[in-house]
Amino acid sequence: MAVKKFFNILSIEFSDLEEGIDALIGSIAERYKNHEITEHIMLENSSLLKRELTDMLLIHAKIMELSDSDYLSLDSASIAVIDLINSFEGIPGAVHIYMEGKVKKVLRYMDEIC
Repeated sequence: MAVKKFFNILSIEFSDLEEGIDALIGSIAERYKNHEITEHIMLENSSLLKRELTDMLLIHAKIMELSDSDYLSLDSASIAVIDLINSFEGIPGAVHIYMEGKVKKVLRYMDEIC
């Protein structure tokens, strides 16, 4: 039961992260529209954030394909998730950091409620 909750809360946290990145992309477009940044800066920043968002969505989907019934403990589930995140090569390092941070955050939640 705890492992199922772990995966459910993790999905919520990943979705929150994805929404935050999407909001940043919108903020950059708004700043360009208001002439606060140049087109070059807007395109560069938006491109990077869109790539990170795409990578996060892909990793999130792969993690949600894991079956909670395959794990006997939160530790084994979290290790599998972190290993899966780290198995993706060629993506911005920040994506690994963001997503691993969410895993650790959910583990802290789980320690408090379980």
